[in-house]
Amino acid sequence: MIIGIDGSNIRTGGGKKHLEQFIVNSNKIFGSKIKYIVVSNKTTLQNISKLSNVYSITNRLLNFNNITSFLSQLIYSKSYFKENNCEVVFVPGGIFLSSFRPFVSMSQNMLPFDPIEIKNFKFFKKIKFYLIKVLQLKTFMKSNGVIFLNEYAKENILNKHKLKTKYAIIPHGINQSNKNVYTPYNKPFKITYVSDFLPYKHQLNVVNSVKKILDNGYDVYLNLIGNYDNSSISPIKKIISKNKILKSRINIVGFVPNDGIINYYKKSSLILFASTCENLPFILLEAMSYGMPIITSTKKPMSEMLYGKNILFDSYDINSIQKIIIENMKTEKLNKMSIENHKLSKYYNWNDNVIKTINFLKSCV
Repeated sequence: MIIGIDGSNIRTGGGKKHLEQFIVNSNKIFGSKIKYIVVSNKTTLQNISKLSNVYSITNRLLNFNNITSFLSQLIYSKSYFKENNCEVVFVPGGIFLSSFRPFVSMSQNMLPFDPIEIKNFKFFKKIKFYLIKVLQLKTFMKSNGVIFLNEYAKENILNKHKLKTKYAIIPHGINQSNKNVYTPYNKPFKITYVSDFLPYKHQLNVVNSVKKILDNGYDVYLNLIGNYDNSSISPIKKIISKNKILKSRINIVGFVPNDGIINYYKKSSLILFASTCENLPFILLEAMSYGMPIITSTKKPMSEMLYGKNILFDSYDINSIQKIIIENMKTEKLNKMSIENHKLSKYYNWNDNVIKTINFLKSCV
């Protein structure tokens, strides 16, 4: 079977990781029985083009920005996939403007469908999210099938917008860690939060919560890992600069490559994840696979993914974050959370993801 993959708007993050691992694991399961024609930019194709059973295609438009990438879809995608005898095209980026049929799209981005979180962005970002929402809904309506990562995403997009299309719920897989790496470190009690600095990630509230915990005499330490710009980091640095204790207790690490994050996990007592708008966050899945105890937002899907009582907080409420951190500092509870999260992570495996995805693609031809 020859499957086309349109990765025109996939450049970084979870989308890129999913695409790479999907093809890697497909090769392990199906070998040469399935071949992929992958259309994307050079950054996304850097690792993918080296894989077996992959023929990669790029052009200048795909390597400039997302707007020109969609122009490439309109002009070239149909001929790319038709000339290479693709039986179906898989669109993990969620937007497909080509006239090629049949195709199956995937929903990976919930932010355009969350008006509450969009309000916290500047005007031009709001326009961008609105356009993405319109284009994704148009794509889903024209799709021969749509893949959602969980029931939460399906309800908020398919049901809410009354779309009548064939669908499947197929969660991402993760590269499973065979070993639970967790060892509780309680002096100081190290909290690690891995996520890029964005309005809906609430790093500022987390910092203010940790400040209150320190003021109450607790021996805690916070690592903040993720990309940031001046606008997102300035308020946090301002708070830290005014407090000598915070300077030695809050570490703004910045970007860390994926294979380096485990080094922080191994020295962490607790993982915190305060995002209030996600689909199926790889960060949580990977932390679970390492056996990390995790506290997170009350928002779905995070609230449905993890083990433990009193592990959910209101990310908008500093006191709520503070309370849940303090309630999850006992070694016995942390060890129990670690064991159960490691078990739960086994549900998210690439074998299931690949087999279910391929079967769904075949059913849409």
